[in-house]
Amino acid sequence: MRDRRRRETRREIHTAALRLTRKHGFDKVTVDMISAEAGISPRTFFNYFPNKEGALLPGPAEVPPALATEFVAAGPASPGEVLEGVIGLLVREMTDNPPERTTMHDVFALADSHPPVQAVLLARIGDFERSIAEAVAQRMGQGPEDELPSMIAALALTAVRTGMERWSRVAPQSDDDSPVPYVERALELLRSLSVG
Repeated sequence: MRDRRRRETRREIHTAALRLTRKHGFDKVTVDMISAEAGISPRTFFNYFPNKEGALLPGPAEVPPALATEFVAAGPASPGEVLEGVIGLLVREMTDNPPERTTMHDVFALADSHPPVQAVLLARIGDFERSIAEAVAQRMGQGPEDELPSMIAALALTAVRTGMERWSRVAPQSDDDSPVPYVERALELLRSLSVG
């Protein structure tokens, strides 16, 4: 119950930050404005985010623990199978908690035009990549700093990010439009790069 409430509060702060940024522009929005819009105190804001840039980015910066445990429990496999498994895990999380196209479009656009947002986005991606590498390393019986887990995590996240960015920038194809086909297309392209 407490975890769900924390997720809801985090989402409310994120939504308020984006709404205000759309209305007033990034440079004019302050933490006090976001806090008031979300119905919380600035002190509570800082329990969830270190700054307004962080509040503009959706989602956690780690693989959900239950999914990571399930992935690791699948046991050792070839690097290709582990890569497929990681991308499957990320696609499943995306299916269970689908992102909003306009939100992702706005986040990528803000990152493109505001270096502080870009820096926070890259740091968040780096944190997420490390969390993936840890799960991969556990499954492969290696250290998270080892080359192969790091490479698999980077490739998986690149496929997901490429698919998400493309999805966020094209017109919706249907009412139930999802980024998953775009991520799967990025995975197909990744597979096509393999030699032999």
